[in-house]
Amino acid sequence: MLERLAAISDPFLKMISPNALSAIEAASILIKYGDGALIHNRGDDKPGLSIVRSGLVRVGMIREDGTFVITSLLGAGQSFGEFTLFADLPRTHDIVAQGETEVWQLPGARFSRLCETQPELMEALLKTALVRSHVLLEMIEAMRSLPVLERVAKILVILVTTTGENSHFYTRQSDLAVTLGLSRTTLSKALTQLEADGLVARGYGQISLPDRDRLIAWISAREP
Repeated sequence: MLERLAAISDPFLKMISPNALSAIEAASILIKYGDGALIHNRGDDKPGLSIVRSGLVRVGMIREDGTFVITSLLGAGQSFGEFTLFADLPRTHDIVAQGETEVWQLPGARFSRLCETQPELMEALLKTALVRSHVLLEMIEAMRSLPVLERVAKILVILVTTTGENSHFYTRQSDLAVTLGLSRTTLSKALTQLEADGLVARGYGQISLPDRDRLIAWISAREP
């Protein structure tokens, strides 16, 4: 399943035509965020679509102790906020900028008017939402059924894929440990073993996958 996920996880902006992209740019409000800036709070009830123009956002839940439970990392071209438009729900997660980030903000009323002239946006957002739901189900299944080493490896592949990158992402190991439901010591041991096998590499605040396809094959050979 991970091979298929990697193949279908194109960012939202890659799914639409140049004309639709130009229309989004004209209708949106471009906002720049510094590293760590809060973009949306969980529970915010203003409908709208947000699109990462550049940089990276962390999606998840901020805990009382300041750690961040990550559900996805979204890179350039990725969108978020679809639930506020189609399901009349408040924001379901906290959204935080990671590094200098630019986001196109498209309020609900503007989005509705834009879809009247650019109907392809609906199809692209539907695919985006369904793929993201599939990603979350894969994460839940990994958390419930896989041993620690395989669980860590699979979540790393998923997080790298949602950034739009093939090889690396930036995160604090404390946040990753909370996301995986592991202690920092247990996570460190798993990363050390994966690194010794040449499957991951660690840098300052960064985890790299030297060969994502090789890691996917390694996981697939061990999944039930």
